[in-house]
Amino acid sequence: MQENHRAPEAAAGTVALQFTGRAREYFSIWIVNLSLSIVTLGIYSAWAKVRRKRYFYGNTFLNDSAFDYLADPKTILKGRIIVVAAFVAYSLIKDIQPIVGLVLILAFLAALPWLIVRAMRFNAWNTAHRNVRFGFHGTYGGLCAALSLPALLAIVTIGLAYPYFAYRKDKFIVEQSSYGTTRFAFCATVGDYYLACVKVFAAGLGFLAGSVVTLGIGALPLYILARAYAVATMGRLKWMNTTLSDIHFDCAWTTTGLFKLNLLNALGVIFSFGLLIPWAAIRAAKYTLEGLSLRPASAISGFITANQAQVAALGEEAGELLGFDFGL
Repeated sequence: MQENHRAPEAAAGTVALQFTGRAREYFSIWIVNLSLSIVTLGIYSAWAKVRRKRYFYGNTFLNDSAFDYLADPKTILKGRIIVVAAFVAYSLIKDIQPIVGLVLILAFLAALPWLIVRAMRFNAWNTAHRNVRFGFHGTYGGLCAALSLPALLAIVTIGLAYPYFAYRKDKFIVEQSSYGTTRFAFCATVGDYYLACVKVFAAGLGFLAGSVVTLGIGALPLYILARAYAVATMGRLKWMNTTLSDIHFDCAWTTTGLFKLNLLNALGVIFSFGLLIPWAAIRAAKYTLEGLSLRPASAISGFITANQAQVAALGEEAGELLGFDFGL
């Protein structure tokens, strides 16, 4: 009998994402990916990334339809070869010609925004739902204009301007992203980010003090608790201020939920010597994805259908994109 993957309604007029991945299924993918990546000295890692993403995307459903990951592993491998070759060249030159090594470092820093934009464009373009691709429209100049000054201020002020940097970063990423022909919008303010960051910083100081009081015994659970509070606070701020046309996003991540999830995951991975990594990954994906929902439910299907028609009429964008992701 075929399983019904329809996303459950989290509340009246709201549709939540649904994740149907299973640890046993993903373990077989993970162990093969890991083994072949080691045997091939990392060459297979491009194929490993595609297999992993296709599994997680294919088990993520919105309104009974799964997401797709469409990347070509050979394109990812090509991008990685370029980056590795540049790193090897720098390693060989820096001791022989320190000045040339310094020039290469400066060149890399200058190219870093370009690499980031290309990677985000690649990942967005290769993500689709109901045959409509996502997009990222940020440019090298746009990223530099949006983040250079905030990043410099964050450094000069020893972190006091970090909330401003975080706000500009999230705003840039969200507003340069699209589903089909429709851009996402972001309505949070700098004040929202300062308030959230002050809360996270105060909580972090409290957790640090608790670690000192327990003589380090409580360091791991307190660190996980502090991180859970930060992720829940900043995640809700970002998602609940993001819209797509008339569709709004809700985020149900909580400090308690993330703390339980991550503590159990950490203990499982540590005491299994890493064998429970797939189990932890499935649990994390399920909690993270099913904590996100869209509203109003009545607008979702019509919006997707309209974008399908628009994309079909305009034709798909063509272009060879390089992938610069090193993760397994």
